[in-house]
Amino acid sequence: MKSSDTKQIILDKAVDLFYEFGFVRASVRDIVKTVGVTNSTIYVHFKNKDQILYTIIQDIGSIVLQELHKAIEKHDDPVECLKEMIFRQTCLIKEKRKELKIYIEEQYQLPKALSSLAIKQQRQIHDLYYNKFCELEQIGILKKGIDKTVMAFSVFAMMNWIYRWYNDNGRLSIEEIANQSIAVFFGGILAEKNNEK
Repeated sequence: MKSSDTKQIILDKAVDLFYEFGFVRASVRDIVKTVGVTNSTIYVHFKNKDQILYTIIQDIGSIVLQELHKAIEKHDDPVECLKEMIFRQTCLIKEKRKELKIYIEEQYQLPKALSSLAIKQQRQIHDLYYNKFCELEQIGILKKGIDKTVMAFSVFAMMNWIYRWYNDNGRLSIEEIANQSIAVFFGGILAEKNNEK
């Protein structure tokens, strides 16, 4: 088996274990047993368990950034771009639910040096959204008094917890949930007074 294949298998099994049991409760011994390799094989590829967690977090963060950049490259209109950014990031939950849970819930387990790197990457994601809100403000369509930082974190909060309740066999597909989230985010939930009957 190629070294790169072994590394990916270790990461895949670690994702399963961290998702099911949490980072603290899943040990390197558990990973070794699940992968079917020796302890030394794990340490050929990773310095320690922290490095495994960081790699998982960095990899999914990179995927999120790639999806956001695809939306940015596709749209000049900041409204349409922002909608597609939200859509793409939300839809990742279907294929990357385990990794996103780890990304959201386990990042604080990283030691300071690795945490700083993870936060730096997270800041890049934040800045892509923040910059779109700046563009909305510049063209005069952002409501006055709306704080752009609050908006950026609000869009994260909206998307980041969908993985907890989304059901593959539920009433709505992930695409429908993404579109509903976009509608709520852009339109709010209150009907216009003159449209109420």
